[in-house]
Amino acid sequence: MKVATTNQVTTTNDRSTKNGRSSRMTQAERTELSDRQMFDAAATLILEVGTQRTTLKEVGERAGYSRGLASARFGSKEALFVGLADRCRRAWIDELVRAAEGKSGADILYARIDAIVAFAERRPLEARVMYVLWFESVGTPSEINDNLSRFHHQAREDICGIALDSAIFEGRGAEKRAERFAARFCGTVFGLCYQWLVDEQAVDIRENMDDLKKEISARIDQLGKSRS
Repeated sequence: MKVATTNQVTTTNDRSTKNGRSSRMTQAERTELSDRQMFDAAATLILEVGTQRTTLKEVGERAGYSRGLASARFGSKEALFVGLADRCRRAWIDELVRAAEGKSGADILYARIDAIVAFAERRPLEARVMYVLWFESVGTPSEINDNLSRFHHQAREDICGIALDSAIFEGRGAEKRAERFAARFCGTVFGLCYQWLVDEQAVDIRENMDDLKKEISARIDQLGKSRS
């Protein structure tokens, strides 16, 4: 299946200046550009042929460079995949941070859900390849798996903290209940994303995430009535 690389950067060795002339890119800029293009090429290949059949040689060629550049730059396919997964993860976290700005309480939960949908819709290439690399790492000792474990741990802690700050859970055992809520919340979100990844036509990620927001809102309303 041919996957459109909507986030690819056009290759160029020059950049325009205000006076209409072009100046040579610095070595650091050329390195940054080639890295971005190789990450884009790797993402496209992973979604087209899978991780096993993606090779460093093909990544370099697809990005428009020599066969050996990807190997020279990353050293191994695993190192390339680690860098790609981290790049996608940072883009996702940036989306979450922007969505939560100026919000408090349960509104942060709703904003996080909206941000996940926005990331999937606006940056589908990165969203899909991130989940492919994550799910394929499960059960196999690797740096990606270690990073994923830390990411999930931090996500649960964040949601638990938001639930407690929002007073969704109060009284005796509130922290334990908030921890279980965080685990269910993260499980639901990642499960929906996984189903969307497997069959986008069958699973409307926006519709399902909206339902999740409604369920959380209904739970908060119910808790509020029980306290009154």
